[in-house]
Amino acid sequence: MMPSLAIPLAGFLFLVLPTEGLCYGCAVTEEERPQLIFLLNKVISSEDTRTGLNPSILIALRLARNHNRNVEENLLQRLSQDAVSHAKESYSSGKVALSIMAQLASCVNPRNVSSSGSTINLVRLLEQKYQDELQNLKKYQAPLTSFYQLSLDVLALCLAEGNFSTAEAANLLKPDKDKKKYYLGNFSVDTAAVSILAQVCLKNKTLTPKVRHNIAKSVKWLVQQILNHSHDEVLGNLYSTGLAMQALTVSGIQWNCRESLKMILDQIHKGTFNLPMAASQIIPSLEGRTYLNVTGLNCSADKDDLDIITTTPSPPTSPPPRICVNYTVSAKVKTFINGTIPVHVPQGSSLFDVMTVAQDKNWNIFRFTYENSSWGPYITSVQGLMADNNQRTYWQLLSGNIPLDRGETLEKRDKMNWQGALGK
Repeated sequence: MMPSLAIPLAGFLFLVLPTEGLCYGCAVTEEERPQLIFLLNKVISSEDTRTGLNPSILIALRLARNHNRNVEENLLQRLSQDAVSHAKESYSSGKVALSIMAQLASCVNPRNVSSSGSTINLVRLLEQKYQDELQNLKKYQAPLTSFYQLSLDVLALCLAEGNFSTAEAANLLKPDKDKKKYYLGNFSVDTAAVSILAQVCLKNKTLTPKVRHNIAKSVKWLVQQILNHSHDEVLGNLYSTGLAMQALTVSGIQWNCRESLKMILDQIHKGTFNLPMAASQIIPSLEGRTYLNVTGLNCSADKDDLDIITTTPSPPTSPPPRICVNYTVSAKVKTFINGTIPVHVPQGSSLFDVMTVAQDKNWNIFRFTYENSSWGPYITSVQGLMADNNQRTYWQLLSGNIPLDRGETLEKRDKMNWQGALGK
């Protein structure tokens, strides 16, 4: 699961490295390609893609081998315009990093992004924001954003040949004594995966033998942690598997790539990756590519062979069965009222649907607010208790004691226990 660029809030809702770093992992076969094209069609046909401003989606589309040039060019134009207008004031360092990679993947110089007669140097901007992150880290022992975004920063600066200390970056990404960089309640496979990509990129720079050794040691530890947090071909969870596949591919280890790839293909037609943001995390790996490949694309050779497909779903022949969910909210705050309520919803409903029904039944205890994000609704408060960026607190969704994946839906079980809890 790729984490959003938002800082987590406090509370709960109940190896040997390859020398060149651009080696391909397994990719879909020609027989499997129709499943990937099906996913690409859904992405380019999505309203989020045609009107949104998500650089991750453009990166994924550019790393694919089938293209709709009009969709990609329009998305690039909107991203460039938004960067020129808003990047300095409102972009986090991680969003600048992704914007740089989107420009590189589109064969555009990120030092000279132009729109409506104005230009911006995204590389210089990231250099500045990266230094701000480092200053905050030195002063408060925490970055302004997150170690996920810091890893993106190093990766983008490395790919764009920015001005930064490679030795300092390598030291920044190596696991610290208590592993806080990669553990925030649970091990972050997403953060580890991007960190591996960044460190493999650094491996191609001029480094001292000691720094090179430390990178190899760090990558080996991170790879082992990813494998330790994997099960049934799922690396972390369904939504972190794509990034993890990229990381394992460039790490140089032998692993069962084909099994993870087949698992992802099976999930595509179940709708698991219907959100363009979710799809963007797996498309590069299905093509046997990684974020390290954004600098080596030949844009002039792109095929223009993807069509936008619009379909009208047929109405269901019968209503889906209903399922009972025990929904709990809890927080260790004196003013917060912990509560549990049984909620009946149709099979296939999301947790957001459950929360909405609970709120309608008992507004005082189960009221909540949210913001729309590329991953869907992002919970910002429950009972008026806000997630707090400064305190790094967040609302987390749990099934029992297990954090829920994005896109979790209610399927065949008759009864489930879901919880919203304030965490840190």
